[in-house]
Amino acid sequence: MAAIGEIRKRSWLLVVVIVVGMLAFILGDTLSRGGGAIEQAAIATVNGEEITSLDYQQMVEAEFDKTNRAFQALNGQPAPSSMKQQLTDNYLSQYLNQEMFQAEYDKLGIEVTDEEFNDLLQGNNVDGQLYEPYGFFVGPDRKFNRDSLNRLLPSYLQNPGFQFFFENIIGEQAEKSQLQNKYFNMLEKGLYVTSYEAKKSFEANGNTVNFDFVHAPFSSVTIEEANVTEADMKAYYAEHKNEKKYKQKDKVSFQFVEFEITPSEEDLAGARDYLEERVELFKEAKNDTTFVMNNSDSKNTNFGEGNFPSEIDSIVNNAQNGDVIGPYRDGDFFKISKVLKNSFKQEAEVRHILLGNNEYPNQVAQQERADSLVKALKRNRRGFEDAVEKFTTDLGSKEKGGKYEWFDDKTMVPEFTKVSFEEPIGTITQTRTQFGIHIIEVLGRRQSEDKELIVATVDSEIRRSRETINSVRDRALEFITSFDKNNVSDSAFRSAATKAGLSVTPADDILITQKDMPEFGSNFDQVKKWAFNKNTDNGDISDELVFDRMVAVAHLLSRSQAGIPTWENLSQNMKNSIEYEVMNDKKAKILKERMAGTNLEEIAGKVNASVMSAENVTLSSSNVTNIGNEPAVVGTAFGMEVNATSKPVAGNSGVFVVRLKANNPVAIPDNFDQQKSAGTTQLRSNAKNRAFEALKDLSGMEDNRERVNVIGN
Repeated sequence: MAAIGEIRKRSWLLVVVIVVGMLAFILGDTLSRGGGAIEQAAIATVNGEEITSLDYQQMVEAEFDKTNRAFQALNGQPAPSSMKQQLTDNYLSQYLNQEMFQAEYDKLGIEVTDEEFNDLLQGNNVDGQLYEPYGFFVGPDRKFNRDSLNRLLPSYLQNPGFQFFFENIIGEQAEKSQLQNKYFNMLEKGLYVTSYEAKKSFEANGNTVNFDFVHAPFSSVTIEEANVTEADMKAYYAEHKNEKKYKQKDKVSFQFVEFEITPSEEDLAGARDYLEERVELFKEAKNDTTFVMNNSDSKNTNFGEGNFPSEIDSIVNNAQNGDVIGPYRDGDFFKISKVLKNSFKQEAEVRHILLGNNEYPNQVAQQERADSLVKALKRNRRGFEDAVEKFTTDLGSKEKGGKYEWFDDKTMVPEFTKVSFEEPIGTITQTRTQFGIHIIEVLGRRQSEDKELIVATVDSEIRRSRETINSVRDRALEFITSFDKNNVSDSAFRSAATKAGLSVTPADDILITQKDMPEFGSNFDQVKKWAFNKNTDNGDISDELVFDRMVAVAHLLSRSQAGIPTWENLSQNMKNSIEYEVMNDKKAKILKERMAGTNLEEIAGKVNASVMSAENVTLSSSNVTNIGNEPAVVGTAFGMEVNATSKPVAGNSGVFVVRLKANNPVAIPDNFDQQKSAGTTQLRSNAKNRAFEALKDLSGMEDNRERVNVIGN
């Protein structure tokens, strides 16, 4: 019963049980809940396996059943429905990633043995990070404590709920983590830099060249001379369209106007008057938490310093305990704030010896040891560090002579805190906590430089009345009906906006996976469903889109489907990029013709440039003095004979002709151990991210929930 009581004390477990079941790599998208044919649409693919909405609903039900069983046994009640929604939102990403990796584990024969599994959870090599986030089996410093595990785990496992949680939540996390560790360890051990690669890296960083050059920038050729036509751009795109950068997801471009829903004086008065009636009641309240819960819209009982409007901030910071400030306006709320504590923080410094519970056959023997140590240390304080070395089971403080330096009253467990902050300085005493008996010497206390301000706040939301909202909707409707809704031109929309005194906001290249926009916040789905709807055409105008603080009217400019777009559906940004590439290609051809020859000085005269010099240029940096990064130019220089002159070379910023003056090789060392080690370390540090991206491509992983949700196919 004691174990069950201790477990149920941990109220935060109500929230984290579900979170524990989720691995890293969770992306957090939202599942479609459509009906009919949409329910059978493939919302995701991995390793050739298609997952329908129905498949996914069944997965979620199975996972929630597991979570609910642990939750109900531990807490005596079913898990709240919000947990199921959280799981619905997040589980697919976990599943896709796990399936992607599991295919690799199966190919390579990677598994976790029973011995390894037990070792991770309760053996000689326990992974403390499995327990620390939940506060199980931790010491006074909130770090994993082996003594606590040994002492509490047997009794905890007598609770069926904790046993299920331990085996199916913590255990599952441990297994998956270990599988990934094995996979990445195997991957990293196969990555190394050879002597040849190390030599080339050494040369690239050490060898230098000196050269003269003539630089004719692309800007020296006019746009008219280059004469880039749409046909040129289309031809370029036809040749390069299969490049990854041109592949696109579903996206739209639209523009919109906003009609702000400004609260009326009656709306403001309603929120303000409500709080004015509660100022005196708040001052007299005996239980501030209960008062906030009963009277506040947000019901925020996480009392702390908070952020206040500039005109209120100094008043709050200079207020006395018990003062109530307000009502004051803070954005869309009126608030009153009660100062609970306004003083400088206190800090304590102690040293202690922990006599862990599992080190003694019973509490009597443990208490006898504590009593004798206290007596001995009071007689000889100099022996404290020796006693720490000999007796303490707190490994976190042992190397510091048992010392915990300058901590506040929120850091340690309550019993430890009480001694540290209430006993006179110099006191040597003992106290018992869940970890054992602590023999504590209070070394000092001080006032922190940080001020502790604790404020409780009651807020009342400024609610827009139906009359206020409807008046704004009428304005929006008037704007919509000022022109034909269908196939409205960009200029017509902007003209109507100007006439109505409205600003037009662009929203370019919005991907279907985008979750929000600052202007719309979490209500962005409403706009997105209109913009991506198959019945919405270019030029269409939306109905009035009503949000909490504004009414918007949107105008669709373009929409592109996923895949390789046609030239007509290519975004303007991409067309601009192609135009830039084609133009520079044409300019390079013109400049190369102008810069024909072998005499650098004559070539400089042809393009109205001067001969410049670059000294001690390395292959690895590819940086040309006063020009910038030019790898093609530097590579050309390294491939030349001394005193030779190159043909014109197209670079990033223009066309170059190079004359090599000197090649400066470095002395080659006898071995490249240092270079090999550094290169291998760098190679392995990038392995995880690169492997993850590579596996995503190989597995064909696709998460199409947003497309199914918004478009329907």
